[in-house]
Amino acid sequence: MNAQMKVNENKYNKLIRGEKHTEALTYLKEKGIANPDSYWFNRDAEQLPTFCFDPNFDDYKYDIIISYANNSFKEMSNKNRSYYEVANCYLVKANHYLWKGDYDKAAQAYKESLERLEKYKKESDINPEDIKAIKSTIDGVYFNQIEAHKLVKVLRNLDVNALNLSEEQAYVARQQIKDLLSDYDKPHKVHFITYENNSSMNKGFATFNFRIENYFKNNFFYNMSKKIKDKYLPTINLSYLFGDDYKTKEQLDLQTTERKASLIKKYGKSFGESIFNGTIAVGMTKKILEEEFNKPRAVDSYEYSEFWTWSNVMVTIDKKTQKVTGVTQLK
Repeated sequence: MNAQMKVNENKYNKLIRGEKHTEALTYLKEKGIANPDSYWFNRDAEQLPTFCFDPNFDDYKYDIIISYANNSFKEMSNKNRSYYEVANCYLVKANHYLWKGDYDKAAQAYKESLERLEKYKKESDINPEDIKAIKSTIDGVYFNQIEAHKLVKVLRNLDVNALNLSEEQAYVARQQIKDLLSDYDKPHKVHFITYENNSSMNKGFATFNFRIENYFKNNFFYNMSKKIKDKYLPTINLSYLFGDDYKTKEQLDLQTTERKASLIKKYGKSFGESIFNGTIAVGMTKKILEEEFNKPRAVDSYEYSEFWTWSNVMVTIDKKTQKVTGVTQLK
């Protein structure tokens, strides 16, 4: 890093500590892009999303942040390393309103962020695939954060004892909620700049993106029935918080039941149950093995038969009928 090119840390941080946020951003704007690095996203720009905590955040500041992020991104040789950072700069205005609990203005700001990103693509020679990736990241972060803030509000008044959890599960849930609310309610301020470690920026202040998944293990939501969830968390989309693969125990049980019924309907009771239990049976077709089982580690072909071998079983397939004629368990 060229020390002569980086922002005057003391001057900038003095303005931030004095909560002179407009002056601090104006200073960045006048200095231009500092710490240019074609490999990593601009270090000075990494803390710009924390301006969502500026109580007087406005469009003047948003313009500077977007411009700073755009210029930093444009000079990168490996742009895929910075999609998340750029997306957070674009979301700073939406995040500002989410932390204030104003979801209508947050939605407007989210829409504006996409419009600004599209404008950036048209005005600059940027690969459309990079813009597409940033947009996807904006979507993921924004909808995750909507649900995070909504869930925090619900948890403040939630009676864990009403969730039909075991005594141990209820105890753990109360501790998790307590830790979550404690961190959520910590002071939130605009970060100052430090050039030591990326992770060292204002450790004392809560992050601008609040990650629910850092507090809850599966036992809280996993053991919650759909009836309880619909009653106490009717407006919360858990998939936005924990990903599309997240399922409660009840959902997984239902999914398992539905899969078993689907296999029986497709292949008949005997074969359907065998496939559901992960076992191969004599009479199954080669097509069934290809569609419903993992690829074998070895396939040996002879004049009349094929031998498919997995770690614990070898299957004989008649080449004429294309059906399993033998199943040998391997030790």
